[in-house]
Amino acid sequence: MSSQLMLGIVAGVQRGSVEDCSDIQVDNPSVKDLLIGSINRLMEKKMNAGDIQIAKTLEISCGSEQKEFFEWECKKYMTTKSFQEGTKGTYGQVICCDELKFCSGPFYTQIWFFAVCGGVALLLIGIIGIVVFLLCCRKKRIGGSSGGSMMKNLKNSTKKSMK
Repeated sequence: MSSQLMLGIVAGVQRGSVEDCSDIQVDNPSVKDLLIGSINRLMEKKMNAGDIQIAKTLEISCGSEQKEFFEWECKKYMTTKSFQEGTKGTYGQVICCDELKFCSGPFYTQIWFFAVCGGVALLLIGIIGIVVFLLCCRKKRIGGSSGGSMMKNLKNSTKKSMK
């Protein structure tokens, strides 16, 4: 059963007349039950090439109610053997992970993690630069205000103590 056929059956219309995901009436209990049954049968099956094009329209065309429904079903899919083994090309993997982006890998493989690390690194470099700058300025100010007499006084005092 292709997803186009599934969408057509679930929406209660003829095959091919469902234009997008937002046509699915998830608030209708009988449609919702039929959709749940269809999705549960399809999620672990390999997807046909023609169905991949239909799945690619889901993110763009699904309303918030439909996305919420698919998110719930995708959470169920993520507990299946197929998902945990990393099987590629199944309806669940293509729809939930590739198109709707409900599956996320470990946090350290996501783009936001690299952005945060880069920001923290720049912040640390900035803080270290400011501390070094302040230490250098303070050292110059202390040495510069006495005109270098500290060193001269030290040399004179050591010469006097040697005599």
